[in-house]
Amino acid sequence: MAVFQYRAFTARGDKREGIIEANSLQEAQKKLKAQNLYVKSITEDSAGRDRELFPLLSKILYRITRKEIGIMARQLGTLLGAGISIDDALSSILEETENPSLKKVVLQMKQAITEGHSLSEAFADHPEIFPPVYESMIRVGEATGSYEPTLHRLAELEEKSAELRGKAVTAMIYPAIMIIISVAVVLFLLTSVVPQIELMFTSFKGELPLPTRVVLWMSKTVQKFWPVMLLFFGGAGYLFYRYRKTPQGRRKTDYLVTKIPFFGALMKKIQVGRFARNLGVLIESNVPLLTAIEITAGTVSNAIFEAELARAAEQIKEGASIRDALKDSKFLPQMARGMIAAGESSDRMADLLLKVAVIMESEVEATVRRLTTSIEPLMIVFMGGIVAGIMASIMMPLYKMAELIK
Repeated sequence: MAVFQYRAFTARGDKREGIIEANSLQEAQKKLKAQNLYVKSITEDSAGRDRELFPLLSKILYRITRKEIGIMARQLGTLLGAGISIDDALSSILEETENPSLKKVVLQMKQAITEGHSLSEAFADHPEIFPPVYESMIRVGEATGSYEPTLHRLAELEEKSAELRGKAVTAMIYPAIMIIISVAVVLFLLTSVVPQIELMFTSFKGELPLPTRVVLWMSKTVQKFWPVMLLFFGGAGYLFYRYRKTPQGRRKTDYLVTKIPFFGALMKKIQVGRFARNLGVLIESNVPLLTAIEITAGTVSNAIFEAELARAAEQIKEGASIRDALKDSKFLPQMARGMIAAGESSDRMADLLLKVAVIMESEVEATVRRLTTSIEPLMIVFMGGIVAGIMASIMMPLYKMAELIK
């Protein structure tokens, strides 16, 4: 069944906009007419179909950042805390939202509320945007009548998650830029500089040095087969993407990531910090421990850690304590396991988990600072070494030719 987005007027002239499900455009128009709405415009919403057919491209076309989701949660919490109804609060957010994809989600949530659904159900209808932690925490907020603190906690989770992600990107961006520059320089030398100098080697008597022959071969190969190479690397990237989507591929690639020097330890700290903060906030919001563990397992992005948490949830379901369920974890450091055990013994689990999150976030910041400082000279030496090697292979026969002329 297709989804249509419409703008219409009531008999009084009031504006209405929303979405409606129907098998065809004509059926959607009939449904709106039955609701005494006069249609101004109606278009099919292709976002859902595009997400199924083009998952990678749709993430770019219909991108909603975690920062935008955090702002939306904070706005909604503030409005509900001021005594505004959920329907009116969503209408207010709808007017201020600029991202068309997020605007469409808020519009769908507003329509779900007007149809009698709860706020937690409205969030649960969009699992690709809102992780399960939203539904569980808001459901607790509905039971206690405390929407505002719950939504503000969710906004803080988004802010902390974005902060951790930003630190990870900071650690990766400099090496990535240097690698891109290195590749660009090498390609420029092989396709523009080396072919011109190669003409000078025609008068060279004797066999060219091995490094020079290797560079000349690389230059000819790149010039002649660059379309094939482009297709090869593009195909390899696509195959890796498809392999990464399989459970086995995700496990193996996530395992390899944790073994990368420096970066592997950084990724572990980021995952542990996210786990501790999510679990701490869920327990603090009175979500049952087993449910909180299961939800948190779905929020971590490393398959190895996710499997550990899933096994821990099964053990807790069978009656084990969280201390025993996580004691053999290869992902959690000793400090985190000790804090969890102390929290369980003192009934201060939420407080100590949030302290673990703060410690991990501080370590991530320090690690990023060290990596940025140490990698910069290494990357400069690496790039300089590649360029120097190519130039040396070119200069070697030129030097011999100069000696012969003398």
